[in-house]
Amino acid sequence: MEHIRKLAFAYVALLVLLGLTVGSSFLDLHGANTAVNLLIAAMKAAVVAVVFMKLTGEETLPPLVAVAVALWLAILFGLTLIG
Repeated sequence: MEHIRKLAFAYVALLVLLGLTVGSSFLDLHGANTAVNLLIAAMKAAVVAVVFMKLTGEETLPPLVAVAVALWLAILFGLTLIG
């Protein structure tokens, strides 16, 4: 029953975040739309990582690897945006 509850939470959370993404496309945030959409996408990735990839377990290596990958991607995106 707990597993179904987690899946329902993920489903509702992803639907809400999808609604926020669609809603942000109708707002004029003066250039901040990209940042808002990237933040929403990061939240979607976090929901998927926590619920489906089970990164909240007692083992420390998978969450550490996920944080390292996210940090590395942030560095690469930052370098891309600078260039």
